[in-house]
Amino acid sequence: MTNGYAALFTAGLIGCSLSARPQGDNTSFLWRFEEANKLMEEKLFNQSAEIWGQLVNDQPDNANLNYKTGYCFFHSYNQKQKALPYLSKASEQRSAGYGGFNTAGYDPFDPKETNAPAEVDYYLGRAYHLNGDFNKADDLYRKFLAEAGDKHDLSAAAARGIEQTTNARALISAPKPYQVSNVGQVVNNDHPDFSPVLSVDGNALFFTSRRIRPDSSNSGIIDIVAGLPYENIYVTYKDREGNWQAPELININPAEGGHLASVNVSADGQTLFIYRDDGGDGNLYESRLVGELWSDPVLIGSDVNTKSWETHAAITADGNTLYFVSDRSGGAGGRDIYRVVKLPNGEWSKAQSIGGPVNTVYDEDAVFIHPNARTMFFASKGHNSMGGFDIFTTELQEDGTWSAPENMGYPLNTVDDDAFFVTTADGRRGYFSSDQIGGYGEKDIYFVDLPEDMEAEGLTVLKGFIIPPPGTTLPPSTIRYVTDKSTGEVKAYKPRQRDGVYV
Repeated sequence: MTNGYAALFTAGLIGCSLSARPQGDNTSFLWRFEEANKLMEEKLFNQSAEIWGQLVNDQPDNANLNYKTGYCFFHSYNQKQKALPYLSKASEQRSAGYGGFNTAGYDPFDPKETNAPAEVDYYLGRAYHLNGDFNKADDLYRKFLAEAGDKHDLSAAAARGIEQTTNARALISAPKPYQVSNVGQVVNNDHPDFSPVLSVDGNALFFTSRRIRPDSSNSGIIDIVAGLPYENIYVTYKDREGNWQAPELININPAEGGHLASVNVSADGQTLFIYRDDGGDGNLYESRLVGELWSDPVLIGSDVNTKSWETHAAITADGNTLYFVSDRSGGAGGRDIYRVVKLPNGEWSKAQSIGGPVNTVYDEDAVFIHPNARTMFFASKGHNSMGGFDIFTTELQEDGTWSAPENMGYPLNTVDDDAFFVTTADGRRGYFSSDQIGGYGEKDIYFVDLPEDMEAEGLTVLKGFIIPPPGTTLPPSTIRYVTDKSTGEVKAYKPRQRDGVYV
C-alpha cells in the first residue's frame, strides 16, 4: 500500500522543471528558499525540511518559513513528530496577522511571503491528532473548516478528522490486552518497512522495504513521488532458535527502479503474490519458487487486473478463492475488496465486490484471509477508524455474507496508519506494519500476541525438514507426497531447497 500525500504545494509546483536548480550563492536566503521549494516539489521532504529549518532559525517569527518547515517534517518518512512546534508557531503568527496579509493571496513561491496559508490549521490539527491531543486537534479542524468552507480540497479530511478523534477517545478508553512489540532492527531499517507476508509455518517472513540495497545499487534510483528508493521485496528466515536472520533481497526486484511489493504467499510457500507498478497502473502478479530462485512475475488472470489500481491480494489455503483490492469504478468508493473463485478449468471467475458491510466510501486495503478461509483481516480508513488506516476483522457467515467489521482496538491500532495484518496458522500471533511514532523509519513491522479469546480458529499444520546425506545437497526434483486418510486425496509438496523445510 503506497500512501498518497495531500500536498498543498503539488498543484502549484507541477509546472516547474525538476532539472532546473537555483543558481548562485548557496548561502543566500534566495538560493536556499528556491532550493527548498524545489525539494518540496520532488517530495524530498527530509532534505527540504533541513533547509527550511536553517531559514527559520534566521527568521523565527516568519509564519511562512515555520509552516513550510512543519509541513515537510509532517510528510517526512521518519521525523513527523518534529512538525508540531513549527506548525503551531506558524498558526499563531498567522492568527496574529504577522507581516500582514498578502492581498493577492498566499504565494508559496514568493520569498517575501511571511504569512502562512489557511491549510496550516488543518496540518496542525493533524499533528495534534497524531500526538494524541484530541481536543486541540478538534479545535484546529473546526477553525480550518470555518475559514476554508466545504469547497476546499481538505475540508472532507478535516471533517473526517473530527469523527476519528471521537473514535480514538472511545477505543483508547477501552484498551485491548495486547502486547505490541517492534520486530526489531534485524528486520526493520531506518527506511520504511511494511507489508509483512508470513509463511504458514511462521518461519519465513517476506516484506517490502524502501531501504538502500546491501550493494547500494539503488542508491541513485529515487521515486520522486516519495523522495525514496523504490519498493523492493526482502525475505528473512528464522534460525533453529527462532530468531530472524538478516533479510535477503529476493532475485526478481527490478534493477532499473519501479515498485515491487510483497502481497501474499501460498500455503506451501512455493508461490509469492506481488504488487508491481506498471507505469503508474499497479497490478497483481505471481511468482513461483524454482530451486532457490523466484520465477519472473506473471500477471494474475481473469479481470483481477484492470486499468485501475490493484494493490493487494490474499489467497485461501486451498488456493480456490482470491481476495484482492481495487479502486475500479462501480465500488462503494475508493479502494474496495473483491474476490474471484477458481473455475473447473483452472481459470479465475469474474470479479465481484464483497460489498457491505466491509467496503465503505473510504479506502479499504491490505486484505488477509486466515487459513481457516472464514476470518478476514483488512485495513480501512472507514468504519470507526481512529486515524488513517486501522486494522479490522470480519467473519464469513454461513449465508455467504460478512459480519459487521470490528476494529482490532487500541493499542494495536493507533492514530496513524496501521495495516497489512497477517497471523500465524494457529492464530496466536499477528504481524503488521504501522506508522506509529517510535519506529526506526516511518513504517516498521510489529508483532502482537493475541489473547486466547481473540485468536482465529487454528489449523493443523504438518511441517518438517529433509536433511540430505553429508556432502550432498537436496535435489531440486525432491517432492514429498501426503495422503489424506479420510478422503484418500494425495497432494505433492516441494521442500525448500535452501534448508529442506516443507509445509
